[in-house]
Amino acid sequence: MADEVKIRETERRDCKELNRLIHELAKFEEMPDGPKLNAEILERDGFGENPLFYGYVAEINNQIIGYAIYYYTYSTWCGKSMFLNDIFVLPAFRIKGIGGLLFDAIVKKAADVKCGRLDFSVLEWNPAANFYKHRGVTDITETEKWHQYRMEFDAIEKYVQNKK
Repeated sequence: MADEVKIRETERRDCKELNRLIHELAKFEEMPDGPKLNAEILERDGFGENPLFYGYVAEINNQIIGYAIYYYTYSTWCGKSMFLNDIFVLPAFRIKGIGGLLFDAIVKKAADVKCGRLDFSVLEWNPAANFYKHRGVTDITETEKWHQYRMEFDAIEKYVQNKK
């Protein structure tokens, strides 16, 4: 199966399918109301003057069956870094090496552009944790006791209002 798969960088024309797959991932993660974007937002944010994300798609017979999205960050410890936001492969195509091909493309990109590290998050219950551990990644929640925190839009707005 992996022989038939084409991995390529995302293009503007992929935004509608990316949006669909992002919503499929949200269902898998049991957060179907999570994504607040659409194809137009993806197009603006990924293919405008200053792209905010980059990615790869996995295709079979010109049908997108998976994707990986990443963006650059900066670490005061090691400089240029990359954050892997998502890797997703449609259920019918899992366990066929496609996720590995997408991960390989991301890691190669990180190496090519000299990133000091590649970070990402995995839900505690997601079996993908083993996929990553078999590829030599470290769970820094276990080893370094780092926890990732988030402030959603409503909390940001409330915080700003309370500071006025």
